[in-house]
Amino acid sequence: MGKEKILIVDDDRDLVESIQTFLLARGYAVATAGNGKEAYAQIVKDRPDLIVLDVMMDYEEEGMVLASALKTDGPTRDIPILMLSGFNVQQDVRDKVLASLMGQDMPAETFMEKPVRLAALAERIEALLRRSGTPSDPTETEGGHE
Repeated sequence: MGKEKILIVDDDRDLVESIQTFLLARGYAVATAGNGKEAYAQIVKDRPDLIVLDVMMDYEEEGMVLASALKTDGPTRDIPILMLSGFNVQQDVRDKVLASLMGQDMPAETFMEKPVRLAALAERIEALLRRSGTPSDPTETEGGHE
């Protein structure tokens, strides 16, 4: 198995560069997009193993709209999504508010608040990749480590 591909979607270029540098150093292949339209083009071109997606970008709910669209589309339905946001409320309250805004269940597997701690982000990514059947160690190959 090769490197797991992670797509980072956020309009905060500094945050994107920080996460990208961190994930590249951990052995992941990383693509980036600054908005939902760019992200969708990236996903069609080279399907990622996981998406790190900001809730609010060019317009308030852009990340939620993209996540919902991906979760209802057959070819992208199973891509794990980790959503990021500057919301600062308790997890259960935040999930209920977001679900009510979208009129449906959360279209993401997990959610993290900004500013994100990179070590915690790595733990969540590894857990999501394990759950989705993708090896969590990006340096692992069938014969062991590279």
